[in-house]
Amino acid sequence: MHTLPAHIQIAVIGAGPVGVLTALALQRQGKKVLLIEARPQHSVIRDKRTLALSFNSVAAFAKAGVELPEAESTPIVDVHISQQGLFGRTLLRAADMGVAALGRTVDYAVLMRQCEAALEAQQTDVLWDTQVRQVRTLKHFAELTLEQHGHSHHLTADWVILAEGGHLTDGLPGLQRHSYDYHQSALVTTLTFEQSGNGVAYERFADQGPFALLPYHDAWRLVWTRSPEEALALKEMPFDEFARHFEAAFGKRLGALKSRGEAAVFPLQLKQLNKVYSGRVICIGNAAQTMHPVAAQGLNLGVRDALAVSRLLGEARNLNQPELAERYAAKRRLDAHAIVGFTHSLVTLFDHPDLTLKLGRSGVMTLLDGLPAARKKFTEQLIFGL
Repeated sequence: MHTLPAHIQIAVIGAGPVGVLTALALQRQGKKVLLIEARPQHSVIRDKRTLALSFNSVAAFAKAGVELPEAESTPIVDVHISQQGLFGRTLLRAADMGVAALGRTVDYAVLMRQCEAALEAQQTDVLWDTQVRQVRTLKHFAELTLEQHGHSHHLTADWVILAEGGHLTDGLPGLQRHSYDYHQSALVTTLTFEQSGNGVAYERFADQGPFALLPYHDAWRLVWTRSPEEALALKEMPFDEFARHFEAAFGKRLGALKSRGEAAVFPLQLKQLNKVYSGRVICIGNAAQTMHPVAAQGLNLGVRDALAVSRLLGEARNLNQPELAERYAAKRRLDAHAIVGFTHSLVTLFDHPDLTLKLGRSGVMTLLDGLPAARKKFTEQLIFGL
């Protein structure tokens, strides 16, 4: 855009995957949308994360025009859940759900490249390289203070959707961010084994900390939760010593560990707003909640936020209805609280060496695996939400 409008129907702040999906979906429903992003257009994405998108999320991006190239993404056919040293496991199968894959893994940079291509193809209005300095919510609209190329601008909108990291929620009336520090870090790296990729994701509750192995082309992406000191030590550990540590926790079901890629360590926290709206501002994705990566639910929850808010505002003939925010919050309350609570319990309850708890977990996994209807319902909720 060459000129800034004085007013827009809906301003979406943050051109990450959730913000882009929201803007594209609203535009397809005929709304006037402006997407605002701090980074310059076509800037290099240095984020090294690999994402696990559920079947529902892959379909949502495809419907919005964001296609995942098959050559650059990997299907997750089954999810194998187990714990170290005791009986009991659960296998979630794509075949049980009547789909080819439960989801796909894709690098964040690849997804963002495809998102940006979709924005260009659909001629979505985007303000790149633009900082939002302040968000104010008033009676009939919201007001944004923008900084672009050293100049300050003001913009009003019927609704503002925050889809950025949550920094702009500070100071908005009625919003408080609750944080929980797990005092843990995630070690992230790529592993190759004697056995090549088989489409199976592994969730393993190891004695030293839970980890996920996500299929990644012919290898796997490891996300291992450890104490900050242990995670850093594993990152710096010689390969042979690392292989002994990992194989003690996982065994050799994929054969011997052959190689380890570059490793990174990230601190882990849970952050959640007390409510997801303030006047004419609605918070979705990471602006509303960030969570532990153990169950790979963070982005998928954000996608469902995007679908819900775009459906609600897209179908509204009159946007001058302040109750739309409460209606959105009511629609998302159960799913958001259930998924955040589920993920939190996996870390705080399952990540515990107590033998009684471990036996209980083994019993639960064995029971779930032996009840096809319950296992299918559990899988459905992870894919589609509540």
